[in-house]
Amino acid sequence: MEKGKQSNILFRTSHMTILLCYTLFCIILTGESILLGWEAWAIILIIVGVLVSWMLHIQQKFTDTIRLWIYSILMMGTYFFYGIHPTSTYDLATVMGAVLIIYTMTGETALVTLCEISYYVTMGYSLFALYKTGYVFESLEISRTMLHLVVIFIVSIVARTIIEKWREVMGRSWEEVQNLKDATNRLNDFLANVSHEIRTPVNAVIGLAGVCYEKESDDDIKSDLQEIKEAGKRVADQISDILDYSEIDGKRLAKNYEDYMLTSVLHDLVTQLRPYKNPDLEMIIDVDPAVPSVMNTDVSKLKKILWHLCMNGMKYTKEGGVYVRIYSIEESYGINLCVDVRDTGIGMSEEEVEKITEGFYQANSGRARSSSGLGLGMSIVNGFVFSLGGFMSVESELGKGTTVHLSIPQKVVDPAGCMSLDNKENLCIGAYLHFEKYENPNVREYYNVMVRNIVRGLGVQMHWASNLESLKKLHESVKLTHLFVGPEEYESDPAFMEEYAKEAIVVVVANAGFPLPKNSCARIMEKPFYCFPVAQVLNMTREEFTSSGSRLRFNGVEALVVDDEPMNLTVAKGIFRQYGMKITTCVSGFESIDLCSNKEFDIVFMDHMMPGMDGVEAMKRIRSIRRDLPIVALTANAVSTAREMFMKEGFDGFVSKPIELAELERVMKAVLPASKYSYEEVDGETSETKETKVEEKTKEPEIQEEKSEFSPLREAGIDEKKGLHYCQDDPEFYRELLAQYATESDEKLIGMKKFFAAKDFPNYTIIVHALKSTSKMIGAMDLSRKAKNLEDLSKAGGSEISEAMNEEVFVQYGEVVSAIKKLLSIDDGGNDDVLEFGPETEEKPKKDDDDVLEFAPEE
Repeated sequence: MEKGKQSNILFRTSHMTILLCYTLFCIILTGESILLGWEAWAIILIIVGVLVSWMLHIQQKFTDTIRLWIYSILMMGTYFFYGIHPTSTYDLATVMGAVLIIYTMTGETALVTLCEISYYVTMGYSLFALYKTGYVFESLEISRTMLHLVVIFIVSIVARTIIEKWREVMGRSWEEVQNLKDATNRLNDFLANVSHEIRTPVNAVIGLAGVCYEKESDDDIKSDLQEIKEAGKRVADQISDILDYSEIDGKRLAKNYEDYMLTSVLHDLVTQLRPYKNPDLEMIIDVDPAVPSVMNTDVSKLKKILWHLCMNGMKYTKEGGVYVRIYSIEESYGINLCVDVRDTGIGMSEEEVEKITEGFYQANSGRARSSSGLGLGMSIVNGFVFSLGGFMSVESELGKGTTVHLSIPQKVVDPAGCMSLDNKENLCIGAYLHFEKYENPNVREYYNVMVRNIVRGLGVQMHWASNLESLKKLHESVKLTHLFVGPEEYESDPAFMEEYAKEAIVVVVANAGFPLPKNSCARIMEKPFYCFPVAQVLNMTREEFTSSGSRLRFNGVEALVVDDEPMNLTVAKGIFRQYGMKITTCVSGFESIDLCSNKEFDIVFMDHMMPGMDGVEAMKRIRSIRRDLPIVALTANAVSTAREMFMKEGFDGFVSKPIELAELERVMKAVLPASKYSYEEVDGETSETKETKVEEKTKEPEIQEEKSEFSPLREAGIDEKKGLHYCQDDPEFYRELLAQYATESDEKLIGMKKFFAAKDFPNYTIIVHALKSTSKMIGAMDLSRKAKNLEDLSKAGGSEISEAMNEEVFVQYGEVVSAIKKLLSIDDGGNDDVLEFGPETEEKPKKDDDDVLEFAPEE
């Protein structure tokens, strides 16, 4: 936008002001003309001029500037008609002075000049007309005339000066605003690049920690691995928050509307919240069963809204609990999904409530110091709610907690209630839940309200036992089908509870880790206690309930994982094989096309950024071969527009890195037929404990200081201790990474020379980016730093990269590879681009040919 146009924005209201003043002036002039008998034809022209001006304004004909000039010219014509009559001669200066002040609002000095000239022409004509009639000007009239001329001249100068000063101020402001916008855009672009750069190694940390956890038997080491995984997830969450805030701040949010089930959203939410929940805090999720079962909105944003609200409540609540109430209000367009989140935390003052949606704000310094986070949660919630067409309100009082209410419009896909019971007439439900044990009265009230809402919403009756004696009496008089008990209530008489569990379905509502006797007939329903697991249990038969400990499996599913980064392939192999899948990996889009042409796969996971052919192009070519093959984008691109872009391009699903198992399972179940997955029983483990067992707290492992078989690599600048540390001190895994690093080197070395010689810096950037990260993974820190320098220079255009700099990295890369091949006795003629792994194998690979390594599934 030009500075002149920018400054005109400030004076846009002058158009209406001038039009109103012009209309008022014409009305007064018409009345005066009639009273004094002035020319009637002129009155008609005046009225026509006003009508034309209003018509132009209403219809917005022409540009603002042209319309303003039309109004002004018509007004000056009317002014001339007024001034040519002798009775108006000495009133001209007063009228024009007022007009000049009004025209200062336009910011146009040319219009001020037009007014000034109009005055002088009109005044000159009027004086000349008086002179022609023989009028004799006395000295007082002459001095009065001179004064009027000087006054208009001075007023014109003042008006032009004001406009020029305003333009200077607006010009400086415009430049400052533009500088701020440019800086914000650069920051947002930087954050988008950082998302890919940081999320890729974070994905490796999280994924490899999970893989190593599954292979490790030592409890202490498994505990350490979980701490690493948890720390990686925190970093990934914070990166995601920064990206979300930058998109909200830059008004670049993309909305990806899709059908969803509230049951699925809350299941994922609860799974993610459990590791962060303090066992001493209660979380109660109360859902109205009448909420529609299937709705349409941007599900990812809805999940993040609920996540931040719940996390904020838990973060600032030291005792008591958090209550989440979800219900709906019918509207003509569907419903408003309403969410109330209340906590018994420290609360906020009125000033803090006003600032809560500001970026990077936490309620006060003491509060910020006592809790982690970036202070972006409520800003993100507010931005997402607003982008979805909803509103949010916050009520809080210091020392008494906070209540957040939000309402989000939703389209209804299936109006049936989100919860229902199959055979409610056959149910007889009992509860031995002594809520009086909670010291905080709000928590007691939260639980009571939730239970009442479940009973009322599902249309069932619940028999309530306040103590053990009343429960035993209830047992004698009523045959219950289901009994819900608390942990303390269960421990009041475990033998009686186990006997009861042989007759009815007994569910213990407790925190993770609550011990049940071996071969117990009861089951744990892990907190938070909410309606969907209750409805699920009520719909189970006794036989289904006793066999409910299971996990999701994709046994026999043939999956192809395409990624140019070997480390990501290793992580994917470890994660997917846990599901019983047979994994084939390759490193380029071209290879994936060849593989899909010659082999039948059930699903393909495709990376986006790859040299030669990116994931989108590879996907489209595979589509031409097999139209029915599900292809899922698996990429570190985490901005909100990524999913929309990939789905529009033709992908069947989207999974971001780091991989969240719940999201991965949801996508795989959505794109694969039901015959491809199943649930297998796990002895002594329920599905809920399986989801949360990997979230236990742990500490970081120590690095061995003694020499190892990898010590010869030091001569090539490889710090094997750092490489082993990255692999969690697993020599076999480190050896595998070194082998991958070496066998992939030929392509990278050739690419470096070719792309640098051709000045093809986009592809050159991809090569040195991969070299930077992989070198760091094996401990070649100096080579990694040099590759990073080349990457930064290449992104800046590449003009500062000299032949010597490229050659230095090229030679050092070759030396590192040679040292690895010498240590591992790798034949330079081999090529291991395609690797196949069977699920959960512990066997050594059997080499069938030069291109494929096969691992047989574990028997």
